[in-house]
Amino acid sequence: MGQRIIRHELVSVIIPAASTQTRFLIPDLPNLRNVNIYGLQVYTGSQVTTDINTQTAVCTTAVVLQTSYITLVNYGGKEFLKQAPSIIFNTISANAALSTNQFDNNQKSFCGQKVNYPKSYIEFTAAPALALTNSAFIFSVYYSLPAAQEAMENGFTFNKKG
Repeated sequence: MGQRIIRHELVSVIIPAASTQTRFLIPDLPNLRNVNIYGLQVYTGSQVTTDINTQTAVCTTAVVLQTSYITLVNYGGKEFLKQAPSIIFNTISANAALSTNQFDNNQKSFCGQKVNYPKSYIEFTAAPALALTNSAFIFSVYYSLPAAQEAMENGFTFNKKG
């Protein structure tokens, strides 16, 4: 049986046009504060062409998969995922431009860590923004709320609304 999605959030990190930076902080994500993460999926421009949040073109495959690394920091200030190559979190096995038959293969799982997103970042081996327009590094976070809150929210039904 495949991975279950409990909750999902799409995250966008904007890479400014002509930027010479190699490190980009992940923005503060109010919906993901104090949640337990269970999975991460990184997307390339050949899989998803435009970021739905900002309408910005998604970074190219080469930039994302060959030159980027993700570091996640917990609320205690520890880097529990340090410079993990983004390619390990890109597990989609088909190119959207060539095939509509895509599938997720060997998704990497977390065990419920809590991430301090404004302290976490994406790093590149060289400045990724050589274009004249902004681009977006996008990824999905699969998560659950703290156990008590998740149990409370799962109690809603058509007859018992919140």
